[in-house]
Amino acid sequence: MQLSRERITGAALGILREYGLADVSMRRVATTLGVAPGALYWHVANKQELIATVAEAIVQPLLDGPVPDPAALSRQLRELMLGVRDGAEVVVAAVGQPDSQVRDDLERRFDEAVRLAAEGASTRDARAAARGLLHLTLGEAAVTQSTAQLAEATGAPEGAAGGANGEEHAAAVGFLLAGLERTKLWPHD
Repeated sequence: MQLSRERITGAALGILREYGLADVSMRRVATTLGVAPGALYWHVANKQELIATVAEAIVQPLLDGPVPDPAALSRQLRELMLGVRDGAEVVVAAVGQPDSQVRDDLERRFDEAVRLAAEGASTRDARAAARGLLHLTLGEAAVTQSTAQLAEATGAPEGAAGGANGEEHAAAVGFLLAGLERTKLWPHD
């Protein structure tokens, strides 16, 4: 089978799922695919780009189909990230890269969802709410995933480190969206 960006991303995602982010390297991906590490660089420039392609694969289900309401979008993003070992760390790392396509795609999707749900809100408020929901979800998932990993590594119960659960995340999303609704009633300058 011919080497491609998609095959490389699939191999890296497989390594991530099985072993975690620490084991995702260009050399390990090349070994998994049975090619020399240099062959990967025809398709993926460096490890940062590899991480970005893996993040794109993790969030792709959010970008397809109709735009869900903002609360559902936040919940789905959280579930996708937490469904892959180190998935939140990978997506956060990709979002933080300069000229990040993942960040642009997620921001666009959250903007669409909030704009559709908050008709009548100012563009500025809707955009701020969209970014707030995205960052809340990214951060909460990263903390939840780190808490679970720490509990696993130390043998402590998962809840002992204070990780949030899905209900707390949903409540926080609800508070943010309720605040956006209030700005429609009492606009500010």
